[in-house]
Amino acid sequence: MAATRIAPALLTALLIFICLRVSLYAAAAPAPTQPVVPPSGPVVVPPPNAGPVLTLDQAVANGLEYHPSIKQAFERIGAQAAVVRQQLAAYYPTINLNSQWSRSNQSGGSGVAAQANDFVQISPTGTFTLYNFGKREGAVQSARETLDATRYNLKTTADTVVLGVKQAFYSYLQARALARVAEETVRDRDLIVQQARAFFEVGTRAKIDVARAEANLYNAQSGLIGAQNTIRVAWVTLKNAMGLPDLPDNVVVPDLSADQVQNFATVSFPLTLDQSRKQAYDIRPELKSFEAQLRAQDQVIATNRRGHLPDVILDVNEAWRHVSNDTVTRTTKIPDPNNPGGFLTKDDNLPVFPLKSSFNVRISINIPIFDGFRTTNRVEESVRTYYAIRAQADQQKQQVALEVEQGYANLLSAQERIRSFKSAQDAAKENLDLANGRYQVGVGSIIEVTDAQQLYTSAEVDYVNSIYNYKVAEAQLLKAVGTP
Repeated sequence: MAATRIAPALLTALLIFICLRVSLYAAAAPAPTQPVVPPSGPVVVPPPNAGPVLTLDQAVANGLEYHPSIKQAFERIGAQAAVVRQQLAAYYPTINLNSQWSRSNQSGGSGVAAQANDFVQISPTGTFTLYNFGKREGAVQSARETLDATRYNLKTTADTVVLGVKQAFYSYLQARALARVAEETVRDRDLIVQQARAFFEVGTRAKIDVARAEANLYNAQSGLIGAQNTIRVAWVTLKNAMGLPDLPDNVVVPDLSADQVQNFATVSFPLTLDQSRKQAYDIRPELKSFEAQLRAQDQVIATNRRGHLPDVILDVNEAWRHVSNDTVTRTTKIPDPNNPGGFLTKDDNLPVFPLKSSFNVRISINIPIFDGFRTTNRVEESVRTYYAIRAQADQQKQQVALEVEQGYANLLSAQERIRSFKSAQDAAKENLDLANGRYQVGVGSIIEVTDAQQLYTSAEVDYVNSIYNYKVAEAQLLKAVGTP
């Protein structure tokens, strides 16, 4: 019994003695050489001379204003609006003005006198379709429906840009958070290197402890360099997503607050899966675009079928023309000496001006009889195109349902992973503290410490990734239901 009580006391005394020796030698010995850390840029981009703040809402607004795909979609709307106005031109008459001048010369011959003449004609014409059995109405309505589809395509493009900006924004914050983890890892492993060297100097640890600690430190430094480069790449990606590649690097992007992160694991999505699917079917712009395309193609079918029907056309033409060698027989006011009371007549060449006028109005009915089955095949083409668009719409609807269900599942999974990785991080932190404590008092090994460091670093990385993966999953689900 006495030996049993003495053994713990001796062990405690031995540990206290070792700690005192380490403290004395550490105080007397020169400071250990600091491991060389490879030079690198600042961990956080932008640099300390910070500029304006860039929030998520501001980033989204920048994307919607400056991204080239948005500008392209707007131009397509303008082009289709011009197509509508082109089709509306069928409701107006077509007016043309034709003018002509020519001069001809004819050589003289035996019994024929040489002559020359000028021909002048000015002729305005007007053509108007009085009735064509709904062909122009169908063309106008088809163009209008296509314009609606183009507007929905703009909304689709905007939703895609918003999602891209959000993903890039959270990826940038994620890169900065991972860089902070890498910095903390370098500091912790540098401290272990200093401890291992101190223990080696006093002879309580072998050289292998120092070598292993330094190897882990250099690996951490390499990881920090990679994390810093990831920040720079993520920043460039964010600028590209906003359509602002020349945005200065001193813009400040605030991190997520601790309260926000704490709520991620508990907040629930406002819609159920069925409600999300129904809302997506109701408001997703891709589906709305296909509905408008189907309506436009239906008008094309109707218009092509009316190609078998006649057109009633009004033509109006007025012309002023004259040939300079035209002659006219007219009575002059010279009394005829051979005919008392009469007057002389003679042929005179008329001058070019004034021109002689003529006016013509014509109503024509153009009835198609046979055109080589062109109209029939045009109808078949439009019908098959209609069914092809409808098949695309069905495929898009299935894709929307898939995106909603995947997004919903990913969001719930991301929430569970946040809770799981937070618990793993806490446990790994406790394990690291215990391993460091055991090593400091000479009980634990360097392998135990480095394993604990790697486990804690991995747990921190997993937790950071789970936070931003949740935000990306949330953004994807919001886009899937039509409210990005």
